Amino acid sequence: MKGNTASPPTLARRVVLALLLAFAVIFALNLAAIYWQVTGQAGVDARLRARAQTLLAAVDGAASASEAHAIAAAVRAILNPSTGSVTMPGNPRAQRQGGVLVLLADAAPVAQAAAEALHEGRTLRVVRAASARWLVTIGEEKPGAGLLLLKISRDMGSYLLVSFVLVLVAIRLAVTRGLRPLRQLSKAITARGPDDLHPLGVNPVYAELTPLAGAIDRLLAQLRGKLETERGFVQDAAHELRTPLAVISAQARVLAATPGGPARFDAERDMDRAIERASRLIHQLLALAQVDSAPAHEARLVDVALAVRHELALLAPAAMARGVELSFDSPDVLMHALDVPALQSIVQNLLANAISYAGEGAQVVVGLGVRGDILVLSVADDGPGIAPAQHSEVFERFRRGSGIDAPGSGLGLAIVRQAAARMKGTVRLAPGLGGKGCAFVTELPRAGSRSGSATADASHSKSTTC
Repeated sequence: MKGNTASPPTLARRVVLALLLAFAVIFALNLAAIYWQVTGQAGVDARLRARAQTLLAAVDGAASASEAHAIAAAVRAILNPSTGSVTMPGNPRAQRQGGVLVLLADAAPVAQAAAEALHEGRTLRVVRAASARWLVTIGEEKPGAGLLLLKISRDMGSYLLVSFVLVLVAIRLAVTRGLRPLRQLSKAITARGPDDLHPLGVNPVYAELTPLAGAIDRLLAQLRGKLETERGFVQDAAHELRTPLAVISAQARVLAATPGGPARFDAERDMDRAIERASRLIHQLLALAQVDSAPAHEARLVDVALAVRHELALLAPAAMARGVELSFDSPDVLMHALDVPALQSIVQNLLANAISYAGEGAQVVVGLGVRGDILVLSVADDGPGIAPAQHSEVFERFRRGSGIDAPGSGLGLAIVRQAAARMKGTVRLAPGLGGKGCAFVTELPRAGSRSGSATADASHSKSTTC
């Protein structure tokens, strides 16, 4: 049984609904304003008073009484154009037409006043104006709220309906033409092949669409660069793995054909080295993939000095086996908020590189400190160093310095750079101990402004030798 799926909202529908809401609000506000103007006592009195003064001025200028009554009759006709005359009982000169009462009589001057009067069961609002000869009385029946609102709505609604249709047509045309470049952009993207990541080359007609087209082109450029990097990475990884696998295959055949003796021993040794190299490469490939794509661990406040000492202890046997003097210069306690697995990856790879490449009898000094909110970790040695021409590419994947006999894959420094970038930090190459060798300096900002403060007790700083 298929469920009912609502169609997604469209921009045109939203525009129409917004326009309807706007016109409904305008209609309600205008209806309220007009109703208040028509029924408000101050407005009614002002309107009646103006009519009375106008009629009084007209009849005062009349040459005779008959002319004055003719003027009053004309006013009655104007105020009640669609209603017949009704003579008021007891006063042949008073007429009520359509709820409006007009009365003209000879009278002495009286003060102008406004009041309510009851006539024939109807409540009238009455205003009088007097001169030396004439007394003008104009009264207006209070209209019913329902009928008045209906009349105002009918009169005003026709104009608003025409306005709504005209505005709706104009907005619909503007929206349709305005969305045309987006449809063209969508067609251009849809028509592309899955591997086509070149810039769209679309020049938007409207300035508002320029940031969108630029953002899409930048995204395509990033994807193109990432894809090219991944392709190169796969090719380099396959090339690096091919050598140890070829050695393993060759030595396996030697072992199968050699029952014993020195030849078999050499084959076993070469196979062990090839397996170790392949295992190390696979381990580093996994580590690089992890820092590249895996989500970052939550930063926490740790004693960085203690964490680095732990890594030094794990690598101390390898340093002793190669005759490398390993020392650590750091405060006893140094608290800093960071991604601990990423820090461990940095320390492990920098130390492993220094121990492997510094050479027999070299010195490796690990330094740790803070500068403001920045944690500074350095690993320096006095080995042969790296040729200046290769400084710019030492952090690239599968790049190793020339003239290096130590086994390696060329991924260690690439892992360090990615791990540092993951913590919004940097790593750079600097001169080594005594102007010899090299030093790798990693700077890591504290994660978050409220994660805790990095503290170092300089009075308890000491240097230890492993």
